[in-house]
Amino acid sequence: MELPRMHAFLMALVFTCVKAATKDVDMGSHCGPLGNGVDVSDSDAGDLFWDNYPNSEDCMVTLVAAVGKRIFLQFTDIHIEGTSGFYGCSDVLYVKSGSYGGNFYPDSTWETVCGTSHPDFDAHNRHVTLKLISDAHSTGHIRIRYTVYHSAHYDGCDQYTCVYNDRCIDDSLMCDGVNHCGDDSDEEDYYNGGCGVVKHRKMVKIIGIIAGCVGGLILIIAVICICYRRNKRPATTTSGVPMATVPQTANRGPAQVSEGRSYSPPPAYDEVVKSSPPRDSGNAVV
Repeated sequence: MELPRMHAFLMALVFTCVKAATKDVDMGSHCGPLGNGVDVSDSDAGDLFWDNYPNSEDCMVTLVAAVGKRIFLQFTDIHIEGTSGFYGCSDVLYVKSGSYGGNFYPDSTWETVCGTSHPDFDAHNRHVTLKLISDAHSTGHIRIRYTVYHSAHYDGCDQYTCVYNDRCIDDSLMCDGVNHCGDDSDEEDYYNGGCGVVKHRKMVKIIGIIAGCVGGLILIIAVICICYRRNKRPATTTSGVPMATVPQTANRGPAQVSEGRSYSPPPAYDEVVKSSPPRDSGNAVV
């Protein structure tokens, strides 16, 4: 692989992150007086919106998260006619934790939302129901951010735990420019803030990639050195000196070989006695 391509590949590994699973819900296309459930079990976050709701509307929608999850709502951009408080609301958005069916009018246990702002709402439940009722003279718009989380206190957390509450949100929601925790900790730069954690993980990933590249380079060099040393060894050759043949005799044993020459073994004892001249006993000196 060419160097520029390798560099681009490493940079892509370093800065690639898993994109959050988001799902925006158009409230107007899901509403009904009996309440329609909207499955957000495959989503980490999203917007529930109605850009221009009509007058004389009676609409109820229930968001449904996966089992063990909970839903947290933030009213990021709302314009619902009326003012919460003494004068009441001309139009009203009712919010309550849980799932409710049937055509009914919410009571005082429901959160009442109108005007242009409202505090965050934590359902502490996998279901949250919203019911919009508008009068005959007004329209408005709604944009509510929902974040799906689970309790780090009760369930533990292998993702990101918000610093000032026990919400465990998906890692992909960290440092994305959106305050999913409600305390803004997932967007902070300090060491356990979301952006700080992201930067630390990127650094760890960079170090891991560098260490892997260095280790791979060392392994390649070692293999090259081993192959080079094996090819450098002299080949084993045979000498051009012919091997001496060793004749075998019945009584003498193998011939003695020395420095490429062949020698016969000494004669046997009985052969020496037979070939010796007879002794002259008459000329013996006493």
